[in-house]
Amino acid sequence: MKNLILILALFLFRTSILSSFELEIYMHVTDQREINFPNGNKYIQLEGSANWKDTQGDYGVINCLATVTTKNQEESAILQAFCEGKNQNEEKFWLNLNRTSDMEIGIGVATYIYGDGKYKPLKGKKCPYAVNYFEDRMFYKQKCKL
Repeated sequence: MKNLILILALFLFRTSILSSFELEIYMHVTDQREINFPNGNKYIQLEGSANWKDTQGDYGVINCLATVTTKNQEESAILQAFCEGKNQNEEKFWLNLNRTSDMEIGIGVATYIYGDGKYKPLKGKKCPYAVNYFEDRMFYKQKCKL
């Protein structure tokens, strides 16, 4: 009986792992340009390079370009970014990141817009993400249900 419970628990654990996909990105902002408006709003362009890892054991590099518009009165930011990632096997994926939240911390939606190799089935998949900034670094975590 104990063996049956153990096998069932391992099956359920394995199924829950395979039904989700998590991605962590550790980004360094390499370039930032901004235009400051008289009312306190800003238009910002960001470029970043990062390392990443996922829950399937893959790792790689990712490069992103982003635009951010801040609204000083509301202390919020509208971000849109496009990223190109590559894993250790040279398989690539492309993301579109969107969020409207505080500039330094927030949640948004990542959409897989293209993929090759193992990432091809993710095309069109929308996944929630959370992000937090510290100095010129960005910490990103995304979780997808497959």
